[in-house]
Amino acid sequence: MALALVAGITAPAFAALPASAAPGGPAATSTAAPAATPASPESRHTAAEARASRQAAASGTRAEVVSYRSEYDTVFANPDGTFTMESAAVPVRVRQSGRLVPVDERLERTASGTVEPRATTVGLAFSGGGDTPLVTITRNGRSMTVDWPGTLPRPELDGDTATYAEVLPGVDLRLKASVGGFQQLLVVKSAEAARNPALEKVTFGLSASGVSVSADEGGNLRAIDPAGQEVFTAPTPTMWDSSGIPTGQPPAAQPRALRSAQAPSSGAALAGELGDLPATPAEDVFEPREGASEKPMPISVGDGSLSLTPDARLMAAEDTVYPVYIDPTVSGARLNWTSVAKSYPTTSYWNHSSKVARVGYESNTGGTWRSMFTMDSKKLHGKQIIDSTFRIRNTHSWSCTNKVVELWRVGAISSATTWSKQPSWVSKAASVNDSKGWGSGCPAGNLEFKIKALAEQAAKDKWANVVLGLRASESDTLAWKKFDASTAVFSTDYNTVPSTPGSLATSPATECAKEPSTTIGNTDIQLSAKVTDGDGGSVTARFKVWQTGTSTVLFEKTQAVASGNVARLTVPKSTLVNGRQHSWQVRAEDGRTTSAWTSVCRFVVDQSVLSTPPDIVSPQFPDGSDGKPEVTGTARTEGSFTLSRGKASGVASYEYWTEWAPTVKTAKPAAVDGSVTVRLTPPSAGPARVFARSLSPGGNRSAIQAYLFYVNSPELKDKPGDLNGDGSADMYALETGGTLRMYAGNGTGTVSTFRRASGTSLAGASITHRGDWTGDGYEDLVAAVGAKGSRQIQIFPNNGYGYACTSYGEEVEDAVCDDERRVLGVYDEANDHFSKADQILAIGDVDGATDLDGNGVIDEWDLQSHPDLLVKEGNLLWLYFGHPSGYLDEYAEPVLVGTGGWGNYDLIAPGDRTGDGRVDLMARNRTTGELRLYAGTDAAGGGLGHGPSSTVVGTGWTPAHRPLITAAPDANGDGKTDIWSTGGDAKLYFYSNVQGTGTEVGTGGWAVFSALS
Repeated sequence: MALALVAGITAPAFAALPASAAPGGPAATSTAAPAATPASPESRHTAAEARASRQAAASGTRAEVVSYRSEYDTVFANPDGTFTMESAAVPVRVRQSGRLVPVDERLERTASGTVEPRATTVGLAFSGGGDTPLVTITRNGRSMTVDWPGTLPRPELDGDTATYAEVLPGVDLRLKASVGGFQQLLVVKSAEAARNPALEKVTFGLSASGVSVSADEGGNLRAIDPAGQEVFTAPTPTMWDSSGIPTGQPPAAQPRALRSAQAPSSGAALAGELGDLPATPAEDVFEPREGASEKPMPISVGDGSLSLTPDARLMAAEDTVYPVYIDPTVSGARLNWTSVAKSYPTTSYWNHSSKVARVGYESNTGGTWRSMFTMDSKKLHGKQIIDSTFRIRNTHSWSCTNKVVELWRVGAISSATTWSKQPSWVSKAASVNDSKGWGSGCPAGNLEFKIKALAEQAAKDKWANVVLGLRASESDTLAWKKFDASTAVFSTDYNTVPSTPGSLATSPATECAKEPSTTIGNTDIQLSAKVTDGDGGSVTARFKVWQTGTSTVLFEKTQAVASGNVARLTVPKSTLVNGRQHSWQVRAEDGRTTSAWTSVCRFVVDQSVLSTPPDIVSPQFPDGSDGKPEVTGTARTEGSFTLSRGKASGVASYEYWTEWAPTVKTAKPAAVDGSVTVRLTPPSAGPARVFARSLSPGGNRSAIQAYLFYVNSPELKDKPGDLNGDGSADMYALETGGTLRMYAGNGTGTVSTFRRASGTSLAGASITHRGDWTGDGYEDLVAAVGAKGSRQIQIFPNNGYGYACTSYGEEVEDAVCDDERRVLGVYDEANDHFSKADQILAIGDVDGATDLDGNGVIDEWDLQSHPDLLVKEGNLLWLYFGHPSGYLDEYAEPVLVGTGGWGNYDLIAPGDRTGDGRVDLMARNRTTGELRLYAGTDAAGGGLGHGPSSTVVGTGWTPAHRPLITAAPDANGDGKTDIWSTGGDAKLYFYSNVQGTGTEVGTGGWAVFSALS
């Protein structure tokens, strides 16, 4: 709010806060992100990066990697093969109706009569006039409303500002939208207007939903949710008059200051030092002039009211210049900035909507300021830093005299950061000797601070963010500067270090670490390895062979392939030493840096032995030795593989096996030296191998042929609840002792005989499955593992047939896992509500895919649909938005969707029960036995855990009657939600459409389980 007397009054400015913003003084200088594992062992954006790199190389100019676009971040591919990440302090885009759109603070009238900005990070609704509330701000389903005590006129709109004229005689009211909140000004236009008794104490109506509002001793307001997290804040309200130096006019002390700095004494020389005076821009009345009379105001929060007490002396003083302004601010950025003022040591300027960051000392009012910014650094983890810059627009300087401004690494900042509660100023990172923003001789422009060393430390130590502080001389007024906080950018040029190669193999086939080593005969040997670079594009594999026990390299060559493919090189037999053991290894290179060398593999050469491996061909899965073919088969699709004798003779049979099914099988041709066709079904996408050798009638074995081919991902993801790809919902059941079983659904509500589904004990875990968490198209097991208080969220990748893999190479009956367990994490420890989880629930995709490029189509370059997670922590219910990075707060903090009594509920995931396209939640009250449906209403989790959409859909579901319960979106093909539940009689029951008394589908023995999913 702001009053205008021709003096200005600043009312409290509420700022919507991230849940992670913690009150308090100095804190850790950076946040080290706990380890999380990406959704894919390879970079999830390599294709997009490779495409952008090709565009940049072809055009000679950088090209955006659209798949990395976010609210704060933009990534570019450069023509030289490097990448640049630019991370802003203030959001430059917002998510809106499934699209990522540019921030647009311009106001427009809505059909409901309110006035709202086009695209901001919080919901803002200004009054359209009349008796409607003045302003309502909403964030994650929680809101706060400020009301004017009277009827409002229809506002005049000008860009981001709405003006309500004459709300009191001689007093206007203005509202200004910002990306994450609003500013409010009461403009008191004359001394006569200032004498109105209504301005002795200005009381607004105040109401809140889901938050409680209070004020501290310094006059800063906080609106917190039931979990104690700040949702909205407002700094101490301030009032100021219209005295001081208008925009574009020289400070009164400037000539004297210039002379003290040995400025020229002649008028012409002085003009040259100053440059031409800048053209006067439209003055921003939401910011006090330099030298204006300013006063903080007492504020009080009552029952349904918010009261400000303007300074009576300022309002009545003879030298007060009208108008006078009162200004509050509200904002809600995840990553944040703030300023601190020595003159107002207890005032917080957290995320101030004016976006003016001040630095240094100005003599007109004696004001001394510093400014700080939290910058995202999580995407730098593991990168090779080429260069790094902090860039911000210097909009105003005291003069054109160059003066030093310093950039420091500082401690964590929050809404509690004030001059008297500053974080530690850890170390100076850079400084710039420049001044911009005064006249034509030094027009406004960017200052750039080189901070490569700091970026390298952030990448090495895996900081989630870097907090940077600007300050200047606090005694020399020539160093005074203003910056536009919305232009603060952390820009880093980087290169991704290639991954250490994997899938090492040879042909003829050998076993890498076998002792004694595999022997090859009188033949060349082909070495192969899969190489991957997180930046995509081409990767070079360097192979090296030497005789074991010597240092002489016998063979060293390179081959370039597309990232994610297998590189192969043939070592001529003439290079090898007969009768000796040989060692080999490989590393990946990208032209700038290299991976680590792989572990050493070995083989023995005996050239007295003929090498006659069989040949292998497949029409569905063509040979991939020269790279991935344009056309190849998909996972879970059967292919025919024909084995023939090759150069051998007298072949009586063949032995064959695969990487995914290591059990050796035998196939006999119809006649000696004939061929035979076997049918195999690769379970997952990527490179794969079939191995075969021929046998003579006497049982002598040939060398082993390794047939490399590529497998595409399934064209369609599995249906919700389907674990084995047969189109029917399946069920996991966890024994009390920790053994996990998988019961395949038969499509009728019945289940087949179980299979063991994990080699890891999950005793005491909370288990759930819904959605593909690893990017391979299969539903995965999600488990909260460990003791309460130190639990981890772990993903056990589905091998395509319902087995939850723990490690690479893990043998599963007649198959092998080609993926491994990974851990989900959070960048900000304040967002960890799962370490104390009582239950977790993979609920499906609440927020849906995001159209990043705004073309209206979700394609491969956009953020794809990804499952989300509910976490029950005591009586609180949290919604986490999943992300391929493996971090559950990658683009949004967890949302508190349930705030009371949830400790007495069991959660189940029905899918879209209501048929409106939104994910829903069902929960069983353990005391009453009621089964309630919480219908989802929006992409932010609305309706899940609260709201009028909650309805009772069943009774009698007490733990005594139905101990364990889980839902399937459709287990019997009728398109409706179904339930499996154990009974007090230790049987399994099926409830079609959640109706009836249940059909027995499992006879006895079900009391041994602790959880179903």
